[in-house]
Amino acid sequence: MIFFARHEAYADLGQQKGIQDRLAKGLLVADGALGTMLKAQGLAAGEAPEHWNITRPKAVQAIHRAYLAVGCDLVETNTFGANRLRLKGYGLERQVATINRKAVQLARRAWAAGHVVAGAVGPTGSFDKGEQRGSGIEISAAFEEQVSHLVQAGVDLILIETMTHLAEARIALQAARQHGAVPVAVSLTFFEQKGRVMTLDGASPQEAVRELSAAQVVGCNCMDAEMISTILRQMREATDLPLLAQPHAGLPDHRKQGTYPVTPEDMIQQLPSLLASTLGILGGCCGTTPAHLEAVVRSLRSL
Repeated sequence: MIFFARHEAYADLGQQKGIQDRLAKGLLVADGALGTMLKAQGLAAGEAPEHWNITRPKAVQAIHRAYLAVGCDLVETNTFGANRLRLKGYGLERQVATINRKAVQLARRAWAAGHVVAGAVGPTGSFDKGEQRGSGIEISAAFEEQVSHLVQAGVDLILIETMTHLAEARIALQAARQHGAVPVAVSLTFFEQKGRVMTLDGASPQEAVRELSAAQVVGCNCMDAEMISTILRQMREATDLPLLAQPHAGLPDHRKQGTYPVTPEDMIQQLPSLLASTLGILGGCCGTTPAHLEAVVRSLRSL
């Protein structure tokens, strides 16, 4: 049986116990894409989305509010690429602390009730096609620095996401676990290779969740719902941890100003296969909007 947990009822819960209690009570609905929404607000090609926390904070906070207004329980901070190694490409590596802390503040103050704020932690860009390109010490230090600022700023959950390499996910998880008071979710992105579904460094869904057993939540994102459903079934064979799913809205059609093919109505049709895996957290990835999540919330309420 699925319980749809509304955030207003849990304003007084702490971090680790709070998340675990809420997952035990039922499904948490996460938000959808941030990047898609920022582009709609004018984010230019080659511009760091995370810099908007400083330059256009009202626009970022408005997106958080839009997701919460349709019933989402969880919003992610605008920090997907806010690690030192990624920000260096924009000349922003000295603003790691400011960008991450401001992001948490914007997400936290977007709503008066006790919604969950997840600190988004994405790849460093140091892994490519199964190979590590950078120093392991530097990669670990970059994750530790970002996570420390997110935790100190008051996130409820660290969400390590869109990890295409299990090796990098392990490094990020180890860095996050040093802040033991805050629970950690790890979400991977898989690919079909040689007739198998695996990460770019060759890990199957079962192998991945076994390696990531120190997390409180595991799952996958940035794939279509059908592939995610298949992967979640394989993950469930190897773990009892709550599972996370964040499907995208398909591949963008650049001929139509980057529109995405999966509509809110399509997303509702995809729900049964996703919910069959006893999810803990369900949200959206690239191309999903408040309209998509509103449709999800409405459908869940009817169950």
